[in-house]
Formats: sequence, C-alpha cells, structure tokens
Amino acid sequence: MPGVDEKDREILRILRKEGRITLTELGKRVNLSPASVKNRVEKLEKLGAIRGYSAVVNPTFLGEYVSVFLELKLAIDDHTVDPILRKVAGMENVEAVYRRSGERQILVKAHFQDTDEVKAFAGKLKRLFGRNLERVEATLVIDTFKESWIDLERKTR
Repeated sequence: MPGVDEKDREILRILRKEGRITLTELGKRVNLSPASVKNRVEKLEKLGAIRGYSAVVNPTFLGEYVSVFLELKLAIDDHTVDPILRKVAGMENVEAVYRRSGERQILVKAHFQDTDEVKAFAGKLKRLFGRNLERVEATLVIDTFKESWIDLERKTR
C-alpha cells in the first residue's frame, strides 16, 4: 500500500490486537516517540488503514443468541442496489454486509434474540427491496469455532 512502511504495519499489527494501548506504550514497542506514533496513527486513519476503534463484544451478552448469515438474490444492478445496501448496513442487528460473486450476490451477517426476530428481519428486507428481492436464504450459526480478523503478520507476495 502506498504511503505505508514496515513501521506503520508494525503499529497496525499491535493496534489490531491491543486497541487500547497508549501512544507512549506503543512508541516503546516500535522504538518511536509518542509524538511520532501519534503522527503515524493519524496518517493511517486518514489513509483508511484504520477504519475506527471498537470493542469486540460477544452478541450473547446483548441478548442476541441467534447468529445468521442471510444470502440475498437480487434482480437489480449494482448501481441501483448500493443505496439499499447502505440502509441494510445501518440496521441495528447487522454486523456485516458483503457484495459477492455468484447467484446470491449479497451476504448479510446479523445477530438476533430468537428465530422470530430473524423472520421479522427477513420481512424488513423484503419490504426494503420489494420485487427486486428474488430470494432470501437464512443459515443459522450452530457453533463458532474461530472468529478473528485478518492476520497482518502473514507474508505478502
């Protein structure tokens, strides 16, 4: 990525695992002054390398016991669907919205209290997309064995 050097990647690796680390401690770990680290972090934020800061919360502690992947097959083009997908992404239970290749172009990951909420959410999607929604298929997550973010330490080509 242009404008990002190995020191920046080192900062990103540490922030990815320890988002609450202080600039002083981060500086010690990467052998830079807190001011230099602050400048680099601000640069990474402006570049979009750091999208934001948040806690990774277990949905069950929010009373959301059902995790679901919803696959949507649409009868509209990408340009038309973008504003609708932004609305879907802003819905309360939605964790992620992906556009993908294949017959069912959209994948939505969401969390709900129960299957009745899943059905109600599917109904909202049908109303939102109207006749342009050809099919909704929900897959319930039975158990999660691994859920993590990208490994920034893997070797790049």
